[in-house]
This record gives sequence, structure tokens and C-alpha cells, in this order.
Amino acid sequence: MSKVLVLLGLLSVLGSCAYIKDIPYSKRGRVVNLQRKGLTEIPQEILQDTTITVLRLYGNRLDSIPEEIGNLKNLEKLFLGRNDIKSLPASIGNLKKLRILSVQYNEIDSLPDEIGDLTALQQLSLNQNELRSLPETIGNLKNLELLELNFNWLESLPETLTDCESLKFLHLNRNLIPSLPQNMQDLKYLRELHLANSGPMIDLPESTCQCRKLEYLEIDRGVLVPQCLLVMQTTILRIVLR
Repeated sequence: MSKVLVLLGLLSVLGSCAYIKDIPYSKRGRVVNLQRKGLTEIPQEILQDTTITVLRLYGNRLDSIPEEIGNLKNLEKLFLGRNDIKSLPASIGNLKKLRILSVQYNEIDSLPDEIGDLTALQQLSLNQNELRSLPETIGNLKNLELLELNFNWLESLPETLTDCESLKFLHLNRNLIPSLPQNMQDLKYLRELHLANSGPMIDLPESTCQCRKLEYLEIDRGVLVPQCLLVMQTTILRIVLR
């Protein structure tokens, strides 16, 4: 019986190696596609390959991401959606070239402070997790353009969120947020703001009116909208009530 178990283990390892052997290189670097392979951990060969620029691990059975992920210094895109991941390691902050991080449909309840070290990050997708708060360091993401946080348990937003000066798309549907940061005017490039079914929010801060590029606002019917936003509705702004 023990020999059978050992053999099965070897076959599993060899299977993972087979996935890796067939991974193509792109012109800009190595693109690794290990989507829907039934993986329960990231193969060590992957974690040691610093040539990788794109890593797709969508739809596996990963419940954790090892600290070694920080070895991938040239990684630009990391897709971890639809796994069972509970947290991200602090070493995620070592990925200085990372532009896209997608961790949707997992079980993450908090983010490490080191998320703020991803200064090249442009897209951060965290829909369908268990987040209750965001670290203050989120404001260090000066190049962030898309932040997706739909379907979480967020009870507050840090004031530093408005330091994400390049933010264009902010998705906060289905949370428990009572209010927005007061300095919304600092998000001068904001184009879309999604707030439907976001809990006890009563009104929007007047500073939202200073988001001059705002084109789309999705909110609950009971939320009080500042008069200045209603004026914007006659020009570029579309307000959608849910």
C-alpha cells in the first residue's frame, strides 16, 4: 500500500513537471499558463524562474501563496483568481514590476502592508473575497488605475485611498461601507465609481463633485446625492440608482 502511495506521489510531481516543460516563452519574457491544473501548490521550478513575466494560476486549488513568490523580480502580471487563498505573503511587495494583480474569488480577509510597495501596479482585482479593511499603505499605489473590491465585507476605507492619484475605476459594490474618504477631490482622474449595495452609506461627500472626470456613478436609491453632482448629471455624469 505504501509503495502505491509513493508511486502516486511521483506521478503527481511528474505531472506538474509536464505542465512546466510545455510552457512557451513570449518575446518579452516567459509566459506561464497553469490555469485549471488542479494544483494545490505552486511548483518550485516556477518560484525559482526569474524570467517569468506573466503567471496564470487561475482556477486551481491553492490555499496559500509561498514567500518565494517574491523571487519573481520580473513578474508583470499575476493571476490567482478562483482558488482557496486565505492571505498574501509579505514578499508580494518585492514584485516591483508588477502591473496587474488579480486575486478574485478567494478567501482573503486582509492584505499585507507590503501591498503598498507595488508601485508599478495599475490594476488590482479583489472581488469576492472576505476583506474587512484595507491597509493605509494602499495610498502608495500612485499608478493604480483600476481597483475592484466588489463583494467583500469592507467596513471602512482608509483616507489614504485618495492618494491613489491615477485611479480611474473604483468598484465597491456589495460591501458595508458607511462613508467615503473626505478628500475625494484628490481622485482627479476618477471616471467610474460603483457603490451599489454598499451597506449603511447615507450620503456622498461634497468633495466628490470635484472629481471632474467622473462619468458613471452607481449608488443605492436611498443615498443622498449632493446638488453639485446632480448638476454634473446634465453634462457628462450618468447616475445609476440600484
